[in-house]
Amino acid sequence: MKTTLTFFGQPKFSRSGANDLAIGYELFIREAHGDEWTLPHDFGAITAPTIERLLGQVLEVLPKTTTIVSFNLEQTQFIDPAFAAMVARVQAKTDIHIYTELTERQDPNVTARELFFAAQHFKQLGLLVCIDDVGTGFNTPELVLQLDPYIDEYKFALQNLRPFNTMGEVESELQFWYDLAATKHKKFAIEGIETEDELLTITEKFPCDILQGYYIGKPLLIPVGMT
Repeated sequence: MKTTLTFFGQPKFSRSGANDLAIGYELFIREAHGDEWTLPHDFGAITAPTIERLLGQVLEVLPKTTTIVSFNLEQTQFIDPAFAAMVARVQAKTDIHIYTELTERQDPNVTARELFFAAQHFKQLGLLVCIDDVGTGFNTPELVLQLDPYIDEYKFALQNLRPFNTMGEVESELQFWYDLAATKHKKFAIEGIETEDELLTITEKFPCDILQGYYIGKPLLIPVGMT
């Protein structure tokens, strides 16, 4: 039986968040099960042609104000040249900047050396790469610094540090990545913002390039043809 996949999109905001129009979207693949959309059983099994088709559909219907989109690749996908070639084809057809996010999930069959050369290949193709969930899983400071010449953005995920009661409990780790992004001249995104206090603290103490989170915008189904 053919699996039905689509993208949900969570809005990205610049600086002040909820008071602005979304400047872009992070795209999450979801799989149809009856009347519900769920996480795919195996993200790594999703092929480059499938993602290319889905990206093409989404880019045709996004608001005119959209300047950036991002989507995730697993490590096995990231090191496969077919995926970089796919992103290059899609990027060539749009003025929207496409960021490929390298997830934090480690595959035991993928080495840091392979990730390095894959990131280099993305850069050679003129493509943008984001390290997703910095400081989590395999996306350690060591790996981030190793890939540094070929990375354009760091994304910091508050949700991976929960539960916490106040932003003060996580500020030291956030400060580390915030400062490193500034030192390395990378764009910096903060996701997982769930309360007004978190948004206020971030905008006052950690003004960054991109804000995401349920408090300012939840992922929603993007109404396109399904694949």
